[in-house]
Amino acid sequence: MKRAFCALLLLSGCATSGYDRMSAGQQQDVHRIETYLNGIGGMRAAFIQNGPDAGQSEGRFSYSPGHLRLDYVIPHPMELVAGKGHLVLDDAGSGAVTHLSLKRNPLGLLLHQPIRFDNGSIQVTDVRHGDGSLQISVAEADNPSQGLLTIQFSDMNGRLGLIGLEGVDARQHHFSVSLSDVQEGVRIDPTVFTPPGG
Repeated sequence: MKRAFCALLLLSGCATSGYDRMSAGQQQDVHRIETYLNGIGGMRAAFIQNGPDAGQSEGRFSYSPGHLRLDYVIPHPMELVAGKGHLVLDDAGSGAVTHLSLKRNPLGLLLHQPIRFDNGSIQVTDVRHGDGSLQISVAEADNPSQGLLTIQFSDMNGRLGLIGLEGVDARQHHFSVSLSDVQEGVRIDPTVFTPPGG
């Protein structure tokens, strides 16, 4: 689980940044996603995570543009805080504290502030509609083989809602996070995103 935060398919071919090569409809969807993520304010939710190291995990999810926190309850208490280029995982069960850079971790692609998918460093690899859903897959433009992050949304009556993340890293470690009981527009004290020991 500690290194499971990355993204969904190993990419191949020549990397390009942004999303200019996409259809007009896909570009419109990307703009909708940018607007939603940058305007979401605070979000809290319950989550279920499936990852290669710890099987299924559960807990509470907190998000504010640029910051993410996961408070694990199952299988045992852990705190994961990500933002400002770093990820810190404090495992209360083992006492271990793990520090990772988000520079080459696809989870970092969600934590730019503001989120701009045409900023030159991000490659949009896919935009896909489902039945009442929309998802976008993104990677680092200069090194897409580092991993891919797929961000999943409900899309009902033109209104988006964040419902999950999927990913795979360069070592093909997969993870998925599904959200439920989502509350948007809540005020989250910035100290919630202070890394353990910070």
